[in-house]
Amino acid sequence: MAGSPSLFARFYAPVLRVLARSGTRLLLVNLADPNPHIAFPELPPGYTAEPKQPVDLLPWATSEHGLNETFLRQASKRGDRCVANFYHGDLVGYGFVTRCFARVTEQIGVRVGAGLQYRYKGWTHPAHRRKHLSHARGRLNSRLFPQTPGQCMVSYVEAHNFASRLTHADVHPIFLGCCLIVSVLGREYPINSPSAKRFGLELVHLNREGAVRA
Repeated sequence: MAGSPSLFARFYAPVLRVLARSGTRLLLVNLADPNPHIAFPELPPGYTAEPKQPVDLLPWATSEHGLNETFLRQASKRGDRCVANFYHGDLVGYGFVTRCFARVTEQIGVRVGAGLQYRYKGWTHPAHRRKHLSHARGRLNSRLFPQTPGQCMVSYVEAHNFASRLTHADVHPIFLGCCLIVSVLGREYPINSPSAKRFGLELVHLNREGAVRA
């Protein structure tokens, strides 16, 4: 359920933002559209969407781009893939896909079951928003990682992020359920959606080394 930011958005947005600032995060989990030829808007001239290995983005491992060398090398080691947007050769957007695991916070990660592909860490440079970059990444992902009855693509969006929810619902129109990350006295606790967990997406605790706790 993405919906337009109308009465619902105006009423709930402040509540959701207060919860997010307090450390409680409501995650809306959706499945991607299985149609690889879904008609998304085309990119404007000068923009591209290209498949990349995570380490290919090492030249842009900066705080401006929200990337660092450790993350990119670990993602490559796991076998994750990336779709990146460029504008005349400059990195202006990206999104990653994994079949096993991805970190959400320092204490919480997402464990991905067999038969599931998880899209995570989507980003668009603020100066290049409203250019359909996320749509382009979704279209290319659906072609690079085709969905079958035994292989689905899943992702989440934070409930208070109404701007991203609109695009997220275009690319991932099938709602699975809600997950929560609750913060109490500096510790985070995951609450999983039963339906999302049945599909194979589960929030898990991480230890100090970033591994899933037994």
